[in-house]
This record gives sequence, C-alpha cells and structure tokens, in this order.
Amino acid sequence: MSIQRYVGRFRPYSLPVCLFALVAGTVTLVPPLVLGEATARTYALTVAVLIVAVSSVLPYAVAVAVLTVPFPYAGLGTYAAPAAGEPFSPTAALRHAVAGVSYVVAATAVGAVAVGIDFAVSSGSNPLQAVRFPGLGVPPFLTLGGAAVAAVYVVVQLWRYDSPLAEIGLDAVLGTVVLGVLLAASPVAALWLFGAYGF
Repeated sequence: MSIQRYVGRFRPYSLPVCLFALVAGTVTLVPPLVLGEATARTYALTVAVLIVAVSSVLPYAVAVAVLTVPFPYAGLGTYAAPAAGEPFSPTAALRHAVAGVSYVVAATAVGAVAVGIDFAVSSGSNPLQAVRFPGLGVPPFLTLGGAAVAAVYVVVQLWRYDSPLAEIGLDAVLGTVVLGVLLAASPVAALWLFGAYGF
C-alpha cells in the first residue's frame, strides 16, 4: 500500500490520535520531570489532579459542545472529522458535540498536569526558569497547556479537510480558529469553576 493511501486512511482519525498522544505524553513525562521521580506516588498525585480538573471542567465542556452546534450547521467548522459536502444532520451534531467534550477534557488534562510546572517553578524546586506573563492572573503553564492542544486542533483539523485553505473557505478557517480558542480556554475555565463552585 502506498504512503498516500496510508495518509488517506489516517486523516479522518489524525486529530484524536494526535491529541491522545499529546495527553498521554504529558501525563507520562511531565510529573516525573516536576517531582523528580517516576513512582506510584507521582502518578497517584497526577491521577488525583486529573480527576479534580476533569470534574471541574465538565460544565464548560458541555456548554462548548452544545453552544457551538451552530458552527457545523452554518459550515463554520466542527470538532468532528470534516466531510466535504456532508449535509448537517442530527448525527453530525452529535459527532461534533462528543468530539467537543472530548477535546475540552484533553485540553484541561494537559493544562492541569502542566500547572505542576508552575508550582515547581514558583517553589524553586525545578530547574526550569520561571516564565512570567505580567497581568495574566493565571498560571502560565496552565495556559500554555490549553494553548498547545488548541494549536494541535487547529492545524490538524484544517489538514483533515484535505484541501487548500482557499478551497476550505475563510469562514471555515476562522470558525476552526474560534473553536480552538474555546479549547485553549478550557484549563482556565476549569480553574475558575473549581475556585467558584468547588466541583
């Protein structure tokens, strides 16, 4: 089988695979880097953080998934695999919503694990140099974690169209970027919801 056929078969599943790899890599590699050891205690703490983060962000995830259904309806982008010429249907809306919830959770997971770097840097226990965003008001690595997932989403999602940007259309490109921004905000939303309501 040619490389082009492999790429063609991989394209519809590329975004979930890439985001799973990003989340798995972050969860596996970052905690030992921060705590200095890859032990059961390290990963137990990581799981505890992930449970709190995911449970906190669920209301935001559902809101994003439901309130952005008009995007695929209007042809402005989708969280699901784009299909050229596919008419909007309840199935397409459901696929968009399920993918949206999944990607918000993924962005929150990466941000939640990355926030450990913020704590380590602030306490001086990590060799990484502190990164400060004046006036941001939230831990910078928390924000960068969500931004990383958003960037992967936008780049890979546009690639999944299998068409030049000019053919995809400016509306769909901008809509995809807006959907990515909502993913980038996920870790911050989780932090705010946890602080406000204690989910």
